[in-house]
Amino acid sequence: MSLKLKHIAIVVKDYDEAILYYTQKLNFVIIEDTKISEEKRWIIIAPSNSSECSFLLAKAVNEDQENSIGNQTGGRVFLFLNTNNFTKEYQNLISNNVKIIREPKNEVYGKVAVFEDLYGNLWDLIEPKTTKLFYSTAILNIIDNNNVSFAISEIMKLKVATNNEQGNIVFDIHQSKEDNLKIIIWECFKNEAAFKEHLSSKHLQDFLNLNVVEIENGYVTQLIE
Repeated sequence: MSLKLKHIAIVVKDYDEAILYYTQKLNFVIIEDTKISEEKRWIIIAPSNSSECSFLLAKAVNEDQENSIGNQTGGRVFLFLNTNNFTKEYQNLISNNVKIIREPKNEVYGKVAVFEDLYGNLWDLIEPKTTKLFYSTAILNIIDNNNVSFAISEIMKLKVATNNEQGNIVFDIHQSKEDNLKIIIWECFKNEAAFKEHLSSKHLQDFLNLNVVEIENGYVTQLIE
């Protein structure tokens, strides 16, 4: 069983007015527009190329609902629009005369600006800050042919300790089928700083001081995408 957030309702004054704004000003697309009755339509819109959460345009039908238009969150930012090209999307807002409430600013989580839609709802335009993962490959040789089991058991202990590091993502150990003394370790860390912390960690230094392996080579690698 799995749950997914599918639609968020935006209370609007008029269906066609809202469609015109969101499709022309924000470049959203209409996913569905189904007539339910003479007064009610089921209208789903979403940012182009979005396959996750979408918006249901819900027309206000009484005074309480009308009073909530543009104020569904009591004046706080209501909706958060992520992008991987902040400059392009922000310029689109400017070109379409969308009201900017807060100019672009770099925050710890990324670059953000706040804008207001036609009803007064506040939106964050955000380009999240991305962290470049750090990859490393090490080739080790077990020194004592008569002590392979002990060496591998110590490498496995190192794996457990490394996996417990906050910055470690992957620590995979492979043994050559052609040469059981050759060990290949493939590592991935959240960033280079996390890798450097690993290099100076007590558990790694303790392992190296056992002198059960020698380092044949080490590589900093990158993922080909």
